[in-house]
Amino acid sequence: MTIRRAAASDLAALQALDLAITEPERQNAILARSVAAGGALIASDQRGIAGFLTWDHGFFERPFVRLLGVVRAHRRRGVARALLLAAHEAACPSGELFVSTEQINVPMQNLLASLGYEASGSIDHINAPGNLELVFYKRLPGDPE
Repeated sequence: MTIRRAAASDLAALQALDLAITEPERQNAILARSVAAGGALIASDQRGIAGFLTWDHGFFERPFVRLLGVVRAHRRRGVARALLLAAHEAACPSGELFVSTEQINVPMQNLLASLGYEASGSIDHINAPGNLELVFYKRLPGDPE
C-alpha cells in the first residue's frame, strides 16, 4: 500500500467511493476543500484507492482530521492506521493531532487507543440524539508542549 497527497485529479474518484456515509453532499464538499488546500491523503494499492484522510486547522487552529474513510473491502487491514500515522507527518509540524468519531464507532475508538490517542472531550447535538461526538488527541513523543 502507498500513501500520497491527493491531487485535484483524484477528487472525482474520492467522491465516487461508496463508504455508506449518511451525508454524502457534506463529505463531497469537505473532500473538495481539503484536496484544493493540500489537506488530503490517499491510501492505494494495485486495485485502486483503499481509503483517504482529510485534515485542516479549523479546530481551534489545531490540526484536526475531518474525514477518514476506508473502502469496505479494505477495512480491518491497517489502512486507517497507516493514514493516521502518515497524517501526523503531513499535517502536524507541531506534532499534535485531534480526531473525532461518533460514540457508536467503537472500532475507531479502539484504533485510536491502540495508536496512543487520549480522550479529550465530547460534543453533543452534532449527531443523532444520544450519540456523542468523541474528541481524541495525540502528541508525538519528543514534541514540545
